[in-house]
Amino acid sequence: MINPGAFIGAILGFLLGARFGLMIGILGGMLGSSLGSRIGTQLFRQSGRTGGQSGWFSGWGSSASAGPAFMDNLFSMLGRLAAADGYVSPQEEQLFQSVVVNELHITDPSSVASALAIFRKAASGSTPMGVYARQAAEAFRSRPQLLEMMLIIMVRVSAAGGSLHPEEDRLMREAAATFGFRPGAYESLKMRYGAGTGPGSSGYGPSGAASGSQSLKSAYAALGIPENATESEIRKAYRKKASEYHPDKIAAKGLPKDFTELANKKFQEIQEAWDSIRKTRGF
Repeated sequence: MINPGAFIGAILGFLLGARFGLMIGILGGMLGSSLGSRIGTQLFRQSGRTGGQSGWFSGWGSSASAGPAFMDNLFSMLGRLAAADGYVSPQEEQLFQSVVVNELHITDPSSVASALAIFRKAASGSTPMGVYARQAAEAFRSRPQLLEMMLIIMVRVSAAGGSLHPEEDRLMREAAATFGFRPGAYESLKMRYGAGTGPGSSGYGPSGAASGSQSLKSAYAALGIPENATESEIRKAYRKKASEYHPDKIAAKGLPKDFTELANKKFQEIQEAWDSIRKTRGF
């Protein structure tokens, strides 16, 4: 691929140098190409940080493609979900933009526009949901927290949108299986976030705790265990979840700051679920 800076620099260098002879013109072209290449590369990197897809998340460490892969697949799956009933309403697009800005902290106008373009392309296209899910599973097999966060965002968006369409339900269950989650994990997430029960039912967690038996059910779901789990199983599940989402461990994995903030909320939810179950069980 031609670097535009190098090309323009070579032309300018040759034209300026040619005034003093052909050889000077050639040398000027070579020098202009070198300088132009450096300037062009720097400008490209800067545009990626401020508005391009590489700027979706900052701090992905050595895996430069992880951020775009996460966002591209997530936005595409959200587009397929929105089109599950055959029609994408303006309200669904507004909800998607709210997730992009408020949940993922993508506020640059050009980046928001790019996210919406990916969403619309998937919604109007014919690529199956399973294709995007398999791409995500392959990219983040060693980072299950990212796959779980993808599924959580999809479930929360569906819950905020009101009643769950049967095709939406099928597509998310398919994605959960492709991600490698155990049987029942998706149903637990639906219970936790109130998917399909209408707006305002948020399940258990910092964003809005339910009351009574529903709160306790959601607490068990947050730890990924059945309500009849033994004390030993509860403690084991809590330690495992707390370890996976501990702030220090998340930071050590080199995940981006924006995701770390989301993971911290999940860690708080795990702590609240543990406290609720422990107090109820009396241990």
